Amino acid sequence: MERFTLGYRRSLDGLRGIAIIAVVLSHVRTFPFGGGFFGVDLFFVLSGFLITSLLLEEWRDTSDLRLRAFYARRALRLLPALMLLLVVLVAVSAWRQPPAESAKMRSAALMALFYSANWFVAYKAFPREELAATWSLSVEEQFYIVWPILLLMMLRLKWSKAVIGAVIVAGMAASAGLRAYLWNTTGSWERVYYGSDTHADGLLAGALVAVLMSSGAIPRSAVGSRILNWAAHGMMVFLGFFLVRGWAADPYLSQGGYLALNLGAASIVYCLVCSPWPPLRMLCEFGPLVWLGKISYGVYLWHLAPGLLITAAGLRPGDYGWAAGMAMTLACATASYYLLERPILRFKKRFERVGSAPAISP
Repeated sequence: MERFTLGYRRSLDGLRGIAIIAVVLSHVRTFPFGGGFFGVDLFFVLSGFLITSLLLEEWRDTSDLRLRAFYARRALRLLPALMLLLVVLVAVSAWRQPPAESAKMRSAALMALFYSANWFVAYKAFPREELAATWSLSVEEQFYIVWPILLLMMLRLKWSKAVIGAVIVAGMAASAGLRAYLWNTTGSWERVYYGSDTHADGLLAGALVAVLMSSGAIPRSAVGSRILNWAAHGMMVFLGFFLVRGWAADPYLSQGGYLALNLGAASIVYCLVCSPWPPLRMLCEFGPLVWLGKISYGVYLWHLAPGLLITAAGLRPGDYGWAAGMAMTLACATASYYLLERPILRFKKRFERVGSAPAISP
């Protein structure tokens, strides 16, 4: 059986590009794209897949996981760009806003820096909208802290990939079940949507795909390939419809809908890594989408900030403020990627195992 090695996957960067477009569109109040929030879940599925794939490859090659090196790589990837955003927004708020608002910005920055923002948003206690998007970074970082430790324990106990996969499926079911229970008992979509425990199934769905790939569970027959491709292509078409018709607080989502959507997103990732048909491959390898996927972390960080920055500069963009905001977001994200993120990522080599294959940066 041929060993699966992740390497660099251009199409996964393209999928990131699609995800960040959906997220940004969902936050433009004048656009009817309420379902774009699901771009965050696409990011979750991708993150779960990429992180778990790299961890399983390291275990396969070295029979161990260097957790300190893993966390160092995560810090180098995530913290510099986040800290730049926080410093800029705190400084601008202190310069141009009343002391009370500036204090709220400092509090929000600390919540974001310590990756706890999602819990404050869940209980309606997050003080500044400009940093509200960091809730998803908090969920991911909490996953990064817990999941590698759990995976290492299962691997050291010599659990088979089938058992590990079953544990992941059980975790997905538990997250979806808790989500439905809390929705039915509290009616709080904020708690249901922003809680790490109730939003873990997307990350775990990606991890499940990684375990399947590592186990060699790749569709090899024409029938299997067709089923996977129809599922992935159908999901992409559905997401186009969902972009316009979906809404995060729709009751059906908290009662099984999110789980179905995350499984559909996992089918897209699974298909892209195996053998996608030309339409999906060409879409996700489209140059501008791939480039946008590369800078997507910066876009996500900055896309809620332009309102404050434009106001601080004394500008009044009027009805087309969203266009100015998008332009500023792209400019900030591009500068962040090329001048800060990419140069710092060179230090990741100090924390990589010898002989490791280059991989897309989750």
